[in-house]
Amino acid sequence: MIPPRIKNRFSDHPQKVSRPVSLRLTEDMIRMLQTTSQELGFKRIQGLIRLYVRQGLDRDNAEYTLAHDEVFIESLRKKGVSQKIIEEAIADISSECPNDTIIK
Repeated sequence: MIPPRIKNRFSDHPQKVSRPVSLRLTEDMIRMLQTTSQELGFKRIQGLIRLYVRQGLDRDNAEYTLAHDEVFIESLRKKGVSQKIIEEAIADISSECPNDTIIK
């Protein structure tokens, strides 16, 4: 696997480098996250936690939007989603969801 720092030099869609973060949660919170992640179609709770963090950032920081989440958008491109569809989805979400709305 090519490290992101090297890959980004030659890519039109650079990835942001992720860093691990430790977080202590109670067993009840973990069970709730597992249940909710399964209901929403996430394979693991990490994706749900990232979504919740992103939604919190959307509420607290009007300058942060899903459009700036380059890693997510790059993943969509790799799965064959066209740039036109990505742009339409971002426009739809931006116009329909105010920053204080949580998407479920």
